[in-house]
Amino acid sequence: MARFREVEHSFLKAFGRAATAAAWLGMRLSWDSVEMSLGRVFLVCLLSVLAPAWALQSAQARGKPGDLRVELPARKAGLWEVTVLAHVPHGMRGVRQPPQTVRQCTRAPVERIMLFAILPAQENCRDIRVAKREAGYDIDAVCSAHGRRVEMRMALRGDLQTVYSGTYTAEYPESPQSNSGTVSFQGRWLGPCASRQRPGDMVLPNGATVNVVDDVGRAEKHGH
Repeated sequence: MARFREVEHSFLKAFGRAATAAAWLGMRLSWDSVEMSLGRVFLVCLLSVLAPAWALQSAQARGKPGDLRVELPARKAGLWEVTVLAHVPHGMRGVRQPPQTVRQCTRAPVERIMLFAILPAQENCRDIRVAKREAGYDIDAVCSAHGRRVEMRMALRGDLQTVYSGTYTAEYPESPQSNSGTVSFQGRWLGPCASRQRPGDMVLPNGATVNVVDDVGRAEKHGH
C-alpha cells in the first residue's frame, strides 16, 4: 500500500507539471489539439511513473542476478516440521537409518536454500531444472558437498502450504558407494516462527539450532 501511495503521488505531480506545460502551449492551438496533447502527456507520464515500479517488481520476482535457484517452488513462510523417513542408504552396507525430524524457519528470501536443507548437498547449486507436475514438482540439480559433486533429484507433492511429501536421490559420480538411494520425507506447517528464530534457522534432532543460510554462505565463500 505504501508503494502504491508513493507511485500515485509521483504520478499526480508529474501529470500536473506536464498538464500545465501542455495548457500553456495549447494557447496557440485549438481546444481539440490541446485535448489530444493532454492525452499523450497523460500516457507518457503514466508509463514514466509506473515503469520503475514494474521493473522493481520484476527484479524482485527474478531474485538476485545469477541466482540459479530462482525458479524453485516455495513453501508457505513460517515454521515447518520436516521428517526424513527411515531408509537404507546404498552406501551404508544395509544399515537402516532411523527417521530424523527437523524444524525449519523459512520465508521468501531464504526459501530457495531452505527447500534443499534436508538434502545431502546445498552448496553451489547449478543446472537446476524444475518441472511442474499435476500433483507437484520434479527438481533436478547439481550441487556440491565438501567439494564433491552431487547430482540430486527431488520430487515434491502437495500444496506446500500446509503439508507436503516427497522423495529425493543423491548420486556421487566420484564415489558411487555414497549414493543415497530413494529417500522419502514429509513436511507439515506448524505456524509462524518463534520470536527468537531467524529465517534460515533449523532445529536439529538433537535440539541444536543451526542457520542453514549462514552455513551455505560460508561454505560457498571458502569454496568448500
